[in-house]
Amino acid sequence: MSGRNELHSRLHPHPQSSLIPMMFSPPESLLASCILRGNFAEAHQVLFTFNLKSSPSSGELMFMERYQEVIQELAQVEHKIENQNSDAGSSTIRRTGSGRSTLQAIGSAAAAGMVFYSISDVTDKLLNTSGDPIPMLQEDFWISTALVEPTAPLREVLEDLSPPAMAAFDLACSQCQLWKTCKQLLETAERRLNSSLERRGRRIDHVLLNADGIRGFPVVLQQISKSLNYLLMSASQTKSESVEEKGGGPPRCSITELLQMCWPSLSEDCVASHTTLSQQLDQVLQSLREALELPEPRTPPLSSLVEQAAQKAPEAEAHPVQIQTQLLQKNLGKQTPSGSRQMDYLGTFFSYCSTLAAVLLQSLSSEPDHVEVKVGNPFVLLQQSSSQLVSHLLFERQVPPERLAALLAQENLSLSVPQVIVSCCCEPLALCSSRQSQQTSSLLTRLGTLAQLHASHCLDDLPLSTPSSPRTTENPTLERKPYSSPRDSSLPALTSSALAFLKSRSKLLATVACLGASPRLKVSKPSLSWKELRGRREVPLAAEQVARECERLLEQFPLFEAFLLAAWEPLRGSLQQGQSLAVNLCGWASLSTVLLGLHSPIALDVLSEAFEESLVARDWSRALQLTEVYGRDVDDLSSIKDAVLSCAVACDKEGWQYLFPVKDASLRSRLALQFVDRWPLESCLEILAYCISDTAVQEGLKCELQRKLAELQVYQKILGLQSPPVWCDWQTLRSCCVEDPSTVMNMILEAQEYELCEEWGCLYPIPREHLISLHQKHLLHLLERRDHDKALQLLRRIPDPTMCLEVTEQSLDQHTSLATSHFLANYLTTHFYGQLTAVRHREIQALYVGSKILLTLPEQHRASYSHLSSNPLFMLEQLLMNMKVDWATVAVQTLQQLLVGQEIGFTMDEVDSLLSRYAEKALDFPYPQREKRSDSVIHLQEIVHQAADPETLPRSPSAEFSPAAPPGISSIHSPSLRERSFPPTQPSQEFVPPATPPARHQWVPDETESICMVCCREHFTMFNRRHHCRRCGRLVCSSCSTKKMVVEGCRENPARVCDQCYSYCNKDVPEEPSEKPEALDSSKNESPPYSFVVRVPKADEVEWILDLKEEENELVRSEFYYEQAPSASLCIAILNLHRDSIACGHQLIEHCCRLSKGLTNPEVDAGLLTDIMKQLLFSAKMMFVKAGQSQDLALCDSYISKVDVLNILVAAAYRHVPSLDQILQPAAVTRLRNQLLEAEYYQLGVEVSTKTGLDTTGAWHAWGMACLKAGNLTAAREKFSRCLKPPFDLNQLNHGSRLVQDVVEYLESTVRPFVSLQDDDYFATLRELEATLRTQSLSLAVIPEGKIMNNTYYQECLFYLHNYSTNLAIISFYVRHSCLREALLHLLNKESPPEVFIEGIFQPSYKSGKLHTLENLLESIDPTLESWGKYLIAACQHLQKKNYYHILYELQQFMKDQVRAAMTCIRFFSHKAKSYTELGEKLSWLLKAKDHLKIYLQETSRSSGRKKTTFFRKKMTAADVSRHMNTLQLQMEVTRFLHRCESAGTSQITTLPLPTLFGNNHMKMDVACKVMLGGKNVEDGFGIAFRVLQDFQLDAAMTYCRAARQLVEKEKYSEIQQLLKCVSESGMAAKSDGDTILLNCLEAFKRIPPQELEGLIQAIHNDDNKVRAYLICCKLRSAYLIAVKQEHSRATALVQQVQQAAKSSGDAVVQDICAQWLLTSHPRGAHGPGSRK
Repeated sequence: MSGRNELHSRLHPHPQSSLIPMMFSPPESLLASCILRGNFAEAHQVLFTFNLKSSPSSGELMFMERYQEVIQELAQVEHKIENQNSDAGSSTIRRTGSGRSTLQAIGSAAAAGMVFYSISDVTDKLLNTSGDPIPMLQEDFWISTALVEPTAPLREVLEDLSPPAMAAFDLACSQCQLWKTCKQLLETAERRLNSSLERRGRRIDHVLLNADGIRGFPVVLQQISKSLNYLLMSASQTKSESVEEKGGGPPRCSITELLQMCWPSLSEDCVASHTTLSQQLDQVLQSLREALELPEPRTPPLSSLVEQAAQKAPEAEAHPVQIQTQLLQKNLGKQTPSGSRQMDYLGTFFSYCSTLAAVLLQSLSSEPDHVEVKVGNPFVLLQQSSSQLVSHLLFERQVPPERLAALLAQENLSLSVPQVIVSCCCEPLALCSSRQSQQTSSLLTRLGTLAQLHASHCLDDLPLSTPSSPRTTENPTLERKPYSSPRDSSLPALTSSALAFLKSRSKLLATVACLGASPRLKVSKPSLSWKELRGRREVPLAAEQVARECERLLEQFPLFEAFLLAAWEPLRGSLQQGQSLAVNLCGWASLSTVLLGLHSPIALDVLSEAFEESLVARDWSRALQLTEVYGRDVDDLSSIKDAVLSCAVACDKEGWQYLFPVKDASLRSRLALQFVDRWPLESCLEILAYCISDTAVQEGLKCELQRKLAELQVYQKILGLQSPPVWCDWQTLRSCCVEDPSTVMNMILEAQEYELCEEWGCLYPIPREHLISLHQKHLLHLLERRDHDKALQLLRRIPDPTMCLEVTEQSLDQHTSLATSHFLANYLTTHFYGQLTAVRHREIQALYVGSKILLTLPEQHRASYSHLSSNPLFMLEQLLMNMKVDWATVAVQTLQQLLVGQEIGFTMDEVDSLLSRYAEKALDFPYPQREKRSDSVIHLQEIVHQAADPETLPRSPSAEFSPAAPPGISSIHSPSLRERSFPPTQPSQEFVPPATPPARHQWVPDETESICMVCCREHFTMFNRRHHCRRCGRLVCSSCSTKKMVVEGCRENPARVCDQCYSYCNKDVPEEPSEKPEALDSSKNESPPYSFVVRVPKADEVEWILDLKEEENELVRSEFYYEQAPSASLCIAILNLHRDSIACGHQLIEHCCRLSKGLTNPEVDAGLLTDIMKQLLFSAKMMFVKAGQSQDLALCDSYISKVDVLNILVAAAYRHVPSLDQILQPAAVTRLRNQLLEAEYYQLGVEVSTKTGLDTTGAWHAWGMACLKAGNLTAAREKFSRCLKPPFDLNQLNHGSRLVQDVVEYLESTVRPFVSLQDDDYFATLRELEATLRTQSLSLAVIPEGKIMNNTYYQECLFYLHNYSTNLAIISFYVRHSCLREALLHLLNKESPPEVFIEGIFQPSYKSGKLHTLENLLESIDPTLESWGKYLIAACQHLQKKNYYHILYELQQFMKDQVRAAMTCIRFFSHKAKSYTELGEKLSWLLKAKDHLKIYLQETSRSSGRKKTTFFRKKMTAADVSRHMNTLQLQMEVTRFLHRCESAGTSQITTLPLPTLFGNNHMKMDVACKVMLGGKNVEDGFGIAFRVLQDFQLDAAMTYCRAARQLVEKEKYSEIQQLLKCVSESGMAAKSDGDTILLNCLEAFKRIPPQELEGLIQAIHNDDNKVRAYLICCKLRSAYLIAVKQEHSRATALVQQVQQAAKSSGDAVVQDICAQWLLTSHPRGAHGPGSRK
């Protein structure tokens, strides 16, 4: 049972929550949880609360309680047994007589009996069935609880079970630690089992072992008992209990220990066999030990082996060691399980010893190797190591190494002959980590001391860091005593055969052996051997021979030789210079140091001596090399290396090279600063930069390094100014800078290295006048290079403001370049505004603004405007004259930025006036006003219209007005036109100009001539301007005035002249042939392209130039005109620079009115002029929009529409085109359009509507309806396509446009003609339509109503609906014609939103009573309703919004949405209920809701394995459903309770709406309060209210307080006490909850009677709360009396509160009492007792 409980507790871990939240589970699970957690007291409460005495868990609770008690008592019994055994053992040691022994035996027996009866009492207590029987201890418990078939194999096992016996067996196996208790419990279990089986007529069968083991509880119990008792049996007899008491029996163990033993099987035979084998093993080991201890003759092991080999084989096999070893192997083999792969260590060891003995004997014998050699006791070899035996054979017996190695390899013995040779003949090279660590610390100390000593001599005042050497624990004798070799002089030396054998195996090993071989080894006389008898004894090698062999071997290992050389190089002395490496190292006393490093015992002395020698000789590289080679494993050698490097830096000529390896950054920096004056410049710069880059250098030291580096860099730059340099090194230059600084400064200035001169001046002082000159030259130099950033930095670096002002003004007075002047003026006005005079400031500001504008111009054009830099307004005017609008834009923007707060002679208002004036000039007519048009103008317009459509001209404004200028700036290229239209003719006589050029007032006036006075053919028009020849004063065209020349008395030279004057004045100059006319003549007969007719001249060159003199400027302004005028783009581009957009817009409107008056002029292109007017009006509109003048936008739109009307009339060759003033009224254009439509001129009406901005829909619709009425459906479709547009959103909730609805209504109300019209002619007017209808006879046939689907008009309706209407209109059309299925399919195909479904299908269906028809269709189209999910959800939302809940409930039932249907039922339950009596009548809805949730649970459980689930049905987890069902059940209980209370008159309706459990937490708390207060008393409804609070986890304290306040309001003070009692008895309330409730009630103390108030206060338990209550009720004296009775610290705080309350209420008496108490009261009566009131 305990195992079952533990397993159950592991599978179900203890929850972390408290008991109360678990009460949401079923009561049985709550009881089981308490049992598993061991909370038996809480389990009894659950048992009592839910009446679960008859449940199976009740029996489990009783058993578990008994089981826990039995475990504790059993542990006490075992503790007593252990104490008795320890007492008995100690008394056994002390006993001396037999009498006492007998008495003790009797006492032990009595104690054993007491133990037996104690264990029996414990088990009887567990298994007692008297009183309340435990179900699980009944005999038939397992058969009755397990549903097993009668023939099942498990039934047989269950029938043999006895629950009491199993409980005792469980105690024995899991809770007992002693053998005695286990034995007693097993006997109890056997008795219980036997009695149980006897009562059922069964008996225990004999144990049958088979492959499957044993089966059934009785057999297991029997086998465990036998195995436990067998451990007390010996092999021959059974010991008595007295023997056991004496401790002579085998060790006893518990069942737990028995089960944990590694037996192959738990049976008597297995235990017996293992016991027998253990005894035999002990006997064999004893015999083998005795055989090995037999006395042997004292002879060497080899001699003993030789003697045993001389014996015969039977004698060897009969040796005792041989026999006992074989017995031991057999015994161990029996103990090894069959099939086990356990290693036979004993056999392997014995075989190794025998094989090694045989190999040693065979190496000494001359017999063949295959002869078997046997010895009786091979363990003799263990007296010496195998290496000693092999070395004895090699060097004493002189056995050839090859033979011995072959024998060892033949027997697979891992014994290395080369290793034996090396270990015997060479010095030992042992690696000792402890010695290495000791010598490391000692080496660090010694080398550090030597390095510091030498550094102190080389560096006097420079402190060095000392190496930190830890305290060593090395033996002092290791340092002081010289190392003596432990090698014995009697050991053998290296022979040629041994060396040859080593070479054959490993030449590297042979090399190391030669290096380590001792040169002087005494050869001891060996014992007699067969070689000595034959005279073949081998002589050891001499030292020279070993050295030669080593040298030859080293040549084969260059890497090893290099390693030896690197390690030996720092250690060799001057005496070893001429010898080879092998000669020096072979037999060298310090070889171990080379090979082992600090592992060598003599390494410390050798390295210290070599290091000191290198320091004395100032061989720094050798000292550093020694630390590098032998200090790799030393962590703290950096200080030693730094000390050596410091000595090298101080003593060596090139000491700077030794600074880089120094690790101490501070030391390196100080050395560099101290010795930098000795080294070359490049080396100094390198080492200083390296020191500065180290982050470990301190800031102060780094500053010194940086200053020194900057100084050296200045010297480097000065030395690099001349090649070759004047000074040999930087030290000489530094001396010169001190002695003769002027020479150095002049040389730097000559090279124009001003920055270098400043840097040099920081090192050496410069006079003020020289410094000003330096800064001025440097500043001008930087500005000439346009390096303004550096110039600004230079001015900022000047510390003296007076000097800076002086430098800047002197530089500005030199009048350098434009950029320089601009920079200097800007700097002066910015930084020295207050220090300049007004005149100077105005000059500088004007120059600054002019230079600023000039800098915005392209560099190649600045020369034409630079003379106006002092007058920015003239510069802007000249830009406008030359049509540089882009440049003027930047100039205006610059002026707007710079004129803020500045006074330079003009303002931005003057700039705006200038812009307005030149914008007006851009629209000036280049012709005089005339009344009629000439024929040439008409011909010219025809050519222009043939070349290109005016509407296709580009309309974007251009700033430069290049040859590709837009219309309005265009002009006719007369030469090309003339040459194409008329053949060139030569005048009859040559023209002779007047002798002197005429004055301006003598020129021919513009109004007098309309034809060119030179060619007499070209008419002056908008595209062919008039020009005056400056030489003769005549009016000529542009083609006849292409030349310029110098004219006497003319202001501008060269000036424009006519071709005749130019030819006359340049008769003698040959004229260059022109290729252009020939190219043009080649295409005479073709119509000229527009690029030749309308051409914009280039304006790149400056044609109009202003001057600073105003008189000259007036003359230029009087002659000025724009070649491209009238130009709308130029006018707009100029006005866009104006600040006031509103004024510009009105100016453009005025210009349009002025231009409209010129439409009657014969020289005007009316179409082009209207285009200019439209462009101007559009620009005016954009300006009004920009300015936010919405009231002026209508004015612009009105003018634009009027201009469009004029343009249409002009294009249509209307006879009387009205002027703009005549059609200003908006109704005028509308009347004109209506007149055209009434006259049935549809095309013209559409065109007028389009051009005037009126809506053309009406015109196209009227045209289409006319075609539709005529029956021409194809033409109607084409016309309606112009006015009907598909909706932007097909899913919008309307039926489309009104026009489409009219078309559909007409088609639905019209019968289709039987004979369709065959004539597809265009019916332009209604009169033609009537004529057609009169001439064609139409027989009309009425189509039956049932065949409307096949009706052509029906299909025509669908065409217009599908193309121009919404999905809602289409669906409504289908529904209107009873095609509900088509409507649904269209809804699905178009994936329309749910709103369309609601508006078009669902609402008409339920309003017309066809909801069931709709549901049937939905289900027939998609039985799963998946595709209708979102529509059904939207329908539910629509019904809920409309409050159509009955239809909603019906639809939810159709959707099978059980959860939402339950929610609707809940709504029916709670809607408009005014009392719980009404709610009680609606309980059927809650039952329906519960039924819906049950159905949902059933459907969820059935569909749990399915993957696909519907999305439109509301989902809810099973836990949530259960929770809601519990809520429904609880609401029904609450409703019934309150219904009963209302019927009894104990509860009244107080608030609406009624609170239910379906609301928020606040409403649920209202329900709880109402339940508590609704019954006869509080106790009547407290249980239901408590369940509400617990189920919904509400704030219980707040609810209780609210209920108490209501009781106070109802003056039911006795009920408050009942409420407190119920709260305290609930088991979930805290101690302070009652006080909190009472304090909350006391807040309304004014309405509570005094007696009741005092009673409530006295019911408060906590004194602090009582004080607080008295304070609330203003009973200050009572509060004071309670406060002073408390402990002093608490009393003090409470009295202070009372004092504060008295102060607030104005009670002076209580305030004085409190103050007196606070003054006189002290803790523990420090000043004696005092009186208190």
